Amino acid sequence: MRKSEIGILSVITLSIAFVVQPCFSQRSFPDSASRLQDNPLTLNGDTFPLLKIGECDRQGPVYQSSSFSINIHGAILGIKGRDLKGSAWEADASFNGPGCEIFIADLGANGKQDLIIRTPGIGSRGNYETNLSILLFDSNGDPVPWSATGLFNLNNKGIIEISKSAGGEAMILHNYLVGHPAWGGVSYISALYKVADASVNQLVGSYSGIEFPKIVGSGAVDPVLQKTVRRMNLSTIDTSQKTAADAQTTLPHFIRYGSDVPEQAKLQSAAPLTAEQGANLTIDVETLNASAEHIMLSDGSKLDIPTILIVDSVSGVRKIIFAPDSTDIAPLEKVVHNVQQMGTDCPDSDDCHPFILRFAEQRP
Repeated sequence: MRKSEIGILSVITLSIAFVVQPCFSQRSFPDSASRLQDNPLTLNGDTFPLLKIGECDRQGPVYQSSSFSINIHGAILGIKGRDLKGSAWEADASFNGPGCEIFIADLGANGKQDLIIRTPGIGSRGNYETNLSILLFDSNGDPVPWSATGLFNLNNKGIIEISKSAGGEAMILHNYLVGHPAWGGVSYISALYKVADASVNQLVGSYSGIEFPKIVGSGAVDPVLQKTVRRMNLSTIDTSQKTAADAQTTLPHFIRYGSDVPEQAKLQSAAPLTAEQGANLTIDVETLNASAEHIMLSDGSKLDIPTILIVDSVSGVRKIIFAPDSTDIAPLEKVVHNVQQMGTDCPDSDDCHPFILRFAEQRP
């Protein structure tokens, strides 16, 4: 599990429209963005009440209910359950050194208890590297994953950045940062998402006088960063003019995971340089790009590894992997899978990749 690659090409996805009017409270932004970490944007409203059911503090079984069970093996949470039709599903989520907290709550106000996993950050960005992984459950009991890394602090009710809307659904404020003080400064980004049933959708535009997504810091007037922030969309349903039926018939299928460069050429390019070759070294950017490994699709698209991988089999079994890597994707070429992209994740600057890729197995 896990990757770090760049690049993205879009594929056909579904669409949804929504109208909401949430309320917010904006603490005064300090002139220096370096102080914003102590004064993040917050939502005005009650924290969504979460019920804590466990922590990542031991191996083996952690939680068992009629809906799903959670077991820890090493640094992996293995979550298993069945939908209302009896079809099995499973999800794998990793956690780091400090462990994690596990909660349940009906985030989508649909009568289903959803699963929330909060993993504290341990990197140089401190609390802004906290990961939030969520499994939402639809009316059929099928799990829908969502994940984000940013600032997700706890209080005595739940997670401060998850508040309750007037309609009872969860609003998720995603505060995250890009850049580095030594490399052009830091910018703090605030994006807003709403949970509806078993979907998460980004809200863009002015809400209670605040423009979302919001940029504060050294990149606030940088057109490149502004474009990247607009591209960042952690929605489980993306925008498209295609209907669901059209999308199913036009989705490309997975060919293989690899590069355009033949294996022998890759081996030659990896050979040690002589002193003379090193002195006259030039970088062929096109060759470097061609040698990068991607998810190759039948329509010619080349996608990077997603934040979340969903694999649906013809038997009805669903497999979800948070933070997958190439070993999770490469074996899928053995049978035909149609591929659908949902959302775009840009964790830093212009480093963008698919947020969710759904691989749907096709019958022979």
